[in-house]
Amino acid sequence: MQVRLFIIVFFTVSFISGCGKAPRPDGFPDIFPCKITITQGGQPLNDALVRLMPEGNAFQWTISGKTDANGVTNISTHTNYPGVPEGTFKVCVSKTEITPSQFPPPAKDAPFEDWETWRGKTNAEKRPKYNLVKPEYDDVRRTPHTITIVKGKNKAAFDVGEPIKEEIK
Repeated sequence: MQVRLFIIVFFTVSFISGCGKAPRPDGFPDIFPCKITITQGGQPLNDALVRLMPEGNAFQWTISGKTDANGVTNISTHTNYPGVPEGTFKVCVSKTEITPSQFPPPAKDAPFEDWETWRGKTNAEKRPKYNLVKPEYDDVRRTPHTITIVKGKNKAAFDVGEPIKEEIK
């Protein structure tokens, strides 16, 4: 009885641990860990989008991450794969804010029609949107930040200047 239970548990654990890792797409490159810290005016920048754009040639995979409360992100390739391929990349950073809606959302258990009405109201609102990082840091042609990824662990820190709040027109 104990041997059979051991075998069942062993195969169940083996099956579960083997699942969850999706196969990589065809042509997917080798990738290496990459941790980037973003500050603004010397303070950690929370909830910023960090994108790495390859210098020189086109690249078919999205490389990005979102910063945490400490301004740190572990960059992933193609969303699901932690790490970055070897090469030199421009570092693009953005953070935006949209004015909250004046219409509170319906209750979670509200009928579908209430949600549709709410969506219609919020979509029709004129709500200003703001850049919270200077736009030059999100422009691959103007950002001053680059990173070169090599085999092994990669780590870098970048500052995106003083805090701003500029309306996006």
